[in-house]
Amino acid sequence: MTLGPIIKGVGFSTSGGSGDLGELAESLDRFEAIGATHAELSLCLEDVIVAGRPVPSRRARLARICAGRNLGYSVHGALSANFMLELCDAVGADVLVHHTGRPMGKPGSVDPAALLAMERRTLLEVVPIAERYGVRICVENLFMEDGYAWTADPVELARHLEGLDHPNICGTLDFSHAWIMTTGKGMDYLSALKAFAPLVNHLHVHDSFGRLPTLKTFTASERFAYGLGDLHLPLGWGGIPWEEILPQLSFRPDTVMIVELPKRWWAELEDTFDKATKYAGIINAAAG
Repeated sequence: MTLGPIIKGVGFSTSGGSGDLGELAESLDRFEAIGATHAELSLCLEDVIVAGRPVPSRRARLARICAGRNLGYSVHGALSANFMLELCDAVGADVLVHHTGRPMGKPGSVDPAALLAMERRTLLEVVPIAERYGVRICVENLFMEDGYAWTADPVELARHLEGLDHPNICGTLDFSHAWIMTTGKGMDYLSALKAFAPLVNHLHVHDSFGRLPTLKTFTASERFAYGLGDLHLPLGWGGIPWEEILPQLSFRPDTVMIVELPKRWWAELEDTFDKATKYAGIINAAAG
C-alpha cells in the first residue's frame, strides 16, 4: 500500500494482557492479512518488563515473533514512566509512545509548571539512549477524569514539546483524548488540534463522542450505551468529524496512523482499516 509523505503508514495496536505472547503473534498475523503497514506493540500489557528490566527470555521471544514480517513497528510503553527503549531495539521499532504525566490527587493540588519541568528533565535524560537506538519518543496527550489532579491539554503539551526542541522527542495525537479534554475545559477542539499537530509524528485514531464520564456505569457495555468517556469505538461509530477536521491539520512528515481498536471490536477490523486508509489519504491530499 502506497500512502504519502505525511502519513507513511496505517496499522493497528495489538491486544494483550493474557500473559501469553502467542496472542501477540495472532494479532500481527491478522494485521498483515488485511494489508496493514504497521503495528503498535502494546508492550505495556505483555509482562516483558519486571522491576524496570526486560525479562531476557520474553525479550527474545518477542523479537522472534516480530521478525520477518511486512510490518513497521511502534511500541506503546508502560502507562507510567518506564522507557522501553531496549525493547524498541529488539523489534526494530522507531517510535516509543509515552503518556504525558497525569498525577493522582484533587484538582488544584499539584504545581503543573514543576511537574512539566520534571518531565522535561526526564525526557532529556533518556534522549541519548533514544538517539542510539534510532527511536523517537512520541508523547501522547491524555484527558482528565475522577481521581486525577491535572494533565496537559493539547495546547499546553505543544508548548511543552516546543520547549524541548529535540528531533527525538515529538507528539502522539490521540483524537478522542483531545476531544474529551477540550470538552471538559471548554476549549475549541479544532483549535487545540491545530496547536498540537505541528509537533506530531504519530496518530492514535478511534472513535468516541467526546463526553465526560459523568455517570457511574457498572460495565463497559453500559458506557458504550451512554457514549461516555474514551470508548475506543470502530471508526465511524462515534461523533468525531474526521473528514471535516483532518484536512485542516498539518502533521510532520513520516507520521504513522495507528488505530487503537480493542479485540471486542475486531469483527469491524477490515471496515475500520478501510476508513483509516481513507483518512490517511485525506491528510496526504491536503498536504499537497
